[in-house]
Amino acid sequence: MAKSKNHTGHNQIYKNHRNGIKKTRRPRKMSMAGMNCRFVRNQAFAKRGMQKLTAEEKAEQLTAQKEAQKKVDEKRKAERQGWESDDLTSGRDQ
Repeated sequence: MAKSKNHTGHNQIYKNHRNGIKKTRRPRKMSMAGMNCRFVRNQAFAKRGMQKLTAEEKAEQLTAQKEAQKKVDEKRKAERQGWESDDLTSGRDQ
């Protein structure tokens, strides 16, 4: 007995293009599924708290945030310098 044909793509391109091939819609909000649930809860409470602030309080909070970020950046910079000096003294580059 002769083998029968398993598959053909005949007419499929035509059918697909009849209604147009569309790009998928991008979600408006990122999915929280699989995220740390403690983080997600805290983020929701923080967003609600930010809505109640006045303009002065927002400005205060922004300056405090910038100062905290400066401290973190300085700490990271100091750690990096410590690592670089360790690399030089350990003799890795020889």
